[in-house]
Amino acid sequence: MEIRNVQQTGDMHYLYLPTSWCRQNKIGAKSKVSLETNSDGSLVISAQLVEKKPKHLKFNISEEEHEVVHKLIVASYISPASSFEINLDKEMDFTKLLDQKRLISLESVEIDKKQITCDGTVTVSDPASLLKTMVKKIKNMIIVISKSYDKGIIERYEDEIDRSKMLIDKSVINSLTFGKSAKLKNIELYYISLISKELEKMVDSLIRLGSSNKKFLDEISKPIEMLQNILEDIPKLDQKRAIEFTKAVVSIKETEVKDVLTYDTAVIRHNFITLSEVIMDWMVTLKIEN
Repeated sequence: MEIRNVQQTGDMHYLYLPTSWCRQNKIGAKSKVSLETNSDGSLVISAQLVEKKPKHLKFNISEEEHEVVHKLIVASYISPASSFEINLDKEMDFTKLLDQKRLISLESVEIDKKQITCDGTVTVSDPASLLKTMVKKIKNMIIVISKSYDKGIIERYEDEIDRSKMLIDKSVINSLTFGKSAKLKNIELYYISLISKELEKMVDSLIRLGSSNKKFLDEISKPIEMLQNILEDIPKLDQKRAIEFTKAVVSIKETEVKDVLTYDTAVIRHNFITLSEVIMDWMVTLKIEN
């Protein structure tokens, strides 16, 4: 392995390419090279400009189970594919398929007899903003549940949160595959993905609570508010803020599971515990980097 010194002019850092490598690959003054950052942080320089382009996915399946087909559609949607088509051997009852959670919110997905297609999907370059939006919507959902349980508004919030989670998944997968999220590091994408996943699971239990659970809803309002503030300025996530968030989460009263309602509150508390662990991990990572 050859070691070369990095040189600097102003704000620009550079190093000289090996002369022998340039000759071998016919690199001249007007040549272009491609740069790719691997997940381990290493930088790969290729002699020819290689562009990765999203592919069209095609599946031919004989499956009749709606839930299985639903999972394939969602996986194809959040993938970095440019488009996809799923061809079925037999026609299925698509009304049952559309009842599956999250499918109805997928724009550009068309269902016609024995074929499911998507000619283009939305791309999101800033999953961090989507995560902030998720937290704000959950905060608003808690207020609606505790004050005036409006089923229509709550269902709308749930759909929007589910869609945000899918778009975050799509953005993260696309960024890790094609490196198209220049503003975010892989480790940041990792933590964003963990938090969004836990928030979505929390909402699944949250929607079953009512105004009669106002005391519990008031308890979880504080950590949600704190999480929102943390995500607004992640670089300022220090030891103090991570510990304060963890203490707020631990202070949520632990419920003895006796029925469906107490099970949901126990699950939500566990979701918060997991979130506090992710926030603590993120804080430690930031401390290492700084």
